[in-house]
Amino acid sequence: MEIRILREEILNPLQKVQPLIEKRSTMPILSHVLLDAKENSLDIFATDLLLAFKGTCKPIISQPGKIVVHAKALYEIIRNLNCEEIYLRENENQWLEIKGGNSFFSLASLPVEEFPSFPEIGHFNLVFISGELLNKAITKTYFSMAKEELDTHLAGLCCEKIDKKLRFVSTDRFRLTYMEIPFEDIEILQFEKNIMIPKKAVLEILRLNPRETLEIGFDNSAGVIKIPPSPAVSAPARPAGGDRQAGENGDLLYIRLMENRFPQYQHIIPEKNEYEAKIPKAPLKDILRRMNILVDEKNKVADFLFTKDKLTLFLDNPEMGKAQETLEIEVVPGRNLTKEMKFIFNISYLLDILNVLDSEIFIFGLNTAEKTPCVITGENDPGFKAFIVPIMEKKEDE
Repeated sequence: MEIRILREEILNPLQKVQPLIEKRSTMPILSHVLLDAKENSLDIFATDLLLAFKGTCKPIISQPGKIVVHAKALYEIIRNLNCEEIYLRENENQWLEIKGGNSFFSLASLPVEEFPSFPEIGHFNLVFISGELLNKAITKTYFSMAKEELDTHLAGLCCEKIDKKLRFVSTDRFRLTYMEIPFEDIEILQFEKNIMIPKKAVLEILRLNPRETLEIGFDNSAGVIKIPPSPAVSAPARPAGGDRQAGENGDLLYIRLMENRFPQYQHIIPEKNEYEAKIPKAPLKDILRRMNILVDEKNKVADFLFTKDKLTLFLDNPEMGKAQETLEIEVVPGRNLTKEMKFIFNISYLLDILNVLDSEIFIFGLNTAEKTPCVITGENDPGFKAFIVPIMEKKEDE
């Protein structure tokens, strides 16, 4: 294998694969990348067995060959070289020689046949989707995924078919968020009703996702996301021939889906809210941030007292201090408060929701029935809903 390539050209895919690299795996091969040189392209493969990534770059000159080398070492060497072009060559000892400017390095290699094969993707029917819209749907929902160490079954993002829409849902049992986006080509996706995308894959999609049009394909056990090699100028909503199979151009991310299914959650969603209040987002965020100064691992909550035109927040942390602030609100007509209502909410959970809202005024739907969540929506957040369960106040005799 022999390659001459622009430094920036090879650096881009090497940077993309770094988060996939297993640093503590019992399989040393997973901390490596496979370089597969062809006459007109160089493919770079990395995998942790859950995810697999193929990045493609264009060399100036290339002689075919394959070699497996340490991913981080190769990336750091090329990143720190002070030159425009890089020369790579596999020598007679099957080491990779790296030349750039006045610098020379060589890296040991592992057997190519031991590197895991990139999964078969030819059966996936790909369909175009707005990268910006997909990014927004994930950003507005991923924060309420469960932590893996607390609940592995919920440490992921559910994607389900709802008529001509894709709905992304996540929960950690204390809160739930979902975001629906229009998706006319719903029948092309090859899964039944819903799938679970693991947390690591969700974070990887967010990190890799450009703003231009992407191609996606999913069945019941896996999925593939194809990222175009260069920004699309004005990509169509769908390919001229409808669905098509995964091709060879562009970067590819393969995702092995979670085996478990997302729990049935529809029954917890209230048909309508008992009371609704319009609340300005920015002032409430400022209050919550100030109150967040006094919370700790044991005390993360504040009391929310709703009256006809005011919301008063109280925080009492015996080990840190106390706080009280008041905010003017507007009750939605027909959803009037007939009496004072008090709820206890986790401050961090509310901040997470407010941080993804685009609406400057949001609707806080209040519900008093036990275990019934309160609902947050916004006029400028179509398709988005957040549900948060109030914390029950302990009785003195408990």
